[in-house]
Amino acid sequence: MLLWIVMAVLTAIASLSIVVPLYRRRRTDRSYLREELSVYRDQLGEIDRDLGRGLIAEAEAEAARTEISRRILRTGDAADDDAHRSGEPARRLAAAVAVVLVPLAALGLYLTLGSPELPDQPIAARMSAPPQEQDIAALVARVETHLAANPDDARGWELIGPVYMRMGRFGDAAVAFANSIRLLGPSAEREADVGEAIMRANGDVVTPEARAAFERARDLDENAMRPRFYLAVALDQEGRTNDAIAAWRRLLDGAPANARWVAVARQELARLEGAPAGAPGPTADARGPTAEDIRAAGEMTPDERMAMIGGMVDSLAARLADNPDDAEGWARLIRSYMVLGRADEANAALAKARGEFDGDAEKLAVVERQARESGLIE
Repeated sequence: MLLWIVMAVLTAIASLSIVVPLYRRRRTDRSYLREELSVYRDQLGEIDRDLGRGLIAEAEAEAARTEISRRILRTGDAADDDAHRSGEPARRLAAAVAVVLVPLAALGLYLTLGSPELPDQPIAARMSAPPQEQDIAALVARVETHLAANPDDARGWELIGPVYMRMGRFGDAAVAFANSIRLLGPSAEREADVGEAIMRANGDVVTPEARAAFERARDLDENAMRPRFYLAVALDQEGRTNDAIAAWRRLLDGAPANARWVAVARQELARLEGAPAGAPGPTADARGPTAEDIRAAGEMTPDERMAMIGGMVDSLAARLADNPDDAEGWARLIRSYMVLGRADEANAALAKARGEFDGDAEKLAVVERQARESGLIE
């Protein structure tokens, strides 16, 4: 109801903006004509006074009266023409068009193109619905609203960064990952996230900014595979073939055979060395989600999306079971379990990681820090 009242008021204001100038102009034109006639009458009186004082002759006075009379007649004709051009019927027609036809035309367009029967769907109501009933856009909007009011919520930035990546919003993902670093401090995982987001935002080109992020990640953990992988890609893109070959060889040296990125690394190495590539080409798992993956995710139901995310987390858990010497991987698994609300599995993962890194204080610290940041432990 309030919407219709507001629309009626706005329509009235718009109509008045057309009608008022019509009448104002008419009043202005008539006022000007009255002033002109008054001047001519004063001139006639001045002629009679000059004649009475003997300042002008009778013939001159008569000639002046004749000229002023002609001007008075022309002014009267102009007034008649103006009355004919902008008379009352014309004004009424213009007012009718402004007050009646314009609102009716607007209403007709709304009824044709709009959705007057559709109930209101305020964004606040959509965002307050249970998460399982919201679409991905509403969920993202909910987190964005929260972060706008709480820009120092590190957990929120960590949650939304990977979601932006899945949606193809790589620039926003880079900002989210950078905020995670600002609030939680740098780690190899976070720096690699920033580098990958920047790279994806630039068409999979490892820009100097992305390269710097990967180098920071490598410096924080020289065994981290992802920054080394993309630094090898950067060398290839820069045309440094020999350096790229050496980087791929170092990356493959001692790598677990079942790691998803190994097939891609072998293919890239074979290509650079000029040998036939026997391994399969790049996969979405190795390179990240493709545009088709993003479109498919957008068409999923909430249950299907949760199943997809759960499958990704389970895949990470399976990889760690085969290659447990990956502190960043255990930290990511714990964070993922907590995001999904699977606290029991997060506790189990933490226990496994503690057992794996019992004698390695540095790697154990990576896992413990993530457990605290995720709220799993105090």
